[in-house]
Amino acid sequence: MAKTIKRGLIFLLCFITLFCATAVNVPYDEAEARTLFDVENEISAYKSELTKLQNELSQINSNIAELEGQSGQTTELLKQYQGEIEALELEISINEAIMDSYDLKRAEVISEITIIREDYDYRVSMYKKLMQFIYENSSVNTFELLFSSDNFSDYLTRRDNYNDIMNAANDLIKNIEVSLADLEVLDKELSETQAKYDEYLTDLNRSKLERESKVEEFKTIAAELNLNSDELAVQYGEKNAQINAIKAKIKALEEERMKMFNSNAAFLWPVKTSTFWVTSLFGWRGNPFGGAGTEFHQGFDIACAKGTPIVAVKDGVVTRASYNGGYGECVVIYHGNGVSTLYAHCDNTSQHIRPVYEVKVGDSVKAGQVVAYVGTTGRSTGYHLHFSVLDTNSYSSVAGNYVDPGKYLPKVY
Repeated sequence: MAKTIKRGLIFLLCFITLFCATAVNVPYDEAEARTLFDVENEISAYKSELTKLQNELSQINSNIAELEGQSGQTTELLKQYQGEIEALELEISINEAIMDSYDLKRAEVISEITIIREDYDYRVSMYKKLMQFIYENSSVNTFELLFSSDNFSDYLTRRDNYNDIMNAANDLIKNIEVSLADLEVLDKELSETQAKYDEYLTDLNRSKLERESKVEEFKTIAAELNLNSDELAVQYGEKNAQINAIKAKIKALEEERMKMFNSNAAFLWPVKTSTFWVTSLFGWRGNPFGGAGTEFHQGFDIACAKGTPIVAVKDGVVTRASYNGGYGECVVIYHGNGVSTLYAHCDNTSQHIRPVYEVKVGDSVKAGQVVAYVGTTGRSTGYHLHFSVLDTNSYSSVAGNYVDPGKYLPKVY
């Protein structure tokens, strides 16, 4: 008997051990992270459901008026108010959509102004250096050049070099004038865009106040009907509760969407490779092309192999995909709340194999979507991605609207 009990205990212990080991080793699927597009789709679905419920509620109101046999005047008045409220809600929806488009336009213009201003400042600094050289050598005349030269060939070389410097100064002046003209146009465009945005904001606030007033008047008139149908009253209450629940869900999703727009932790690493190194951080650095002096670097330089896929760090809308001076082939993506990201020095040497850009202006992109490939176009010392973050809500005399990408990116560097 004791042996039987002992064998039973051993068997039970083995079974428990085997069960625990199996339980520990069972794999599980990690839930996929929600994206901005997931939230946008849910909001759209709930809004469609809300429209359906509001139409059903409107039908219930019509049935109530019909069953109670109220005067045609009161019924028509309620229909009129219902129509006016629906028209105001449509006007509000349209104004909000237009304001979103002007907000995007404003971000595009501000981003363009920032880039052109940077190019302008660079040309002005170069012009000042040339002017200083010309001033320091302005006392040298043709005879001094001739007599200080070893031979006539040396004299011609010195004269040509001096003329080249003068021509470069003249070219810089012309480019500075073009930049100033571009900035003037963009400043005007920004001012007009802001004025339009403010105009639609005023209309939006007016429509909301008018809608609230109409709703209160509608409720007052509806209350005067003294509806007695219990069944319809229950239907009305249930439908109204469903509408409020849907509105609460939409509000929560819109708050979630805003958190996604504002979240610093949502940024992905911008290159799709594990083989990279960050060669330059945000801030002051020595001249990467050699020589004396320092410059302020407006982002991160991430060195990796040519053709490495560049990905969007967050959901957003493409506002630029074109060649951009020192940045070379360049992509800019707007993520909302004034924040944009810039991807520079993209590759353009393999167009017969793949396009320079995988996106175009106006495209909506998801986090992790390939937008271009690592190259060395523009003012570059080798294959790398220059990655910048611009925030129109932030400004400093040194960095302008550029902010430290290290505050946004994963700490993998």
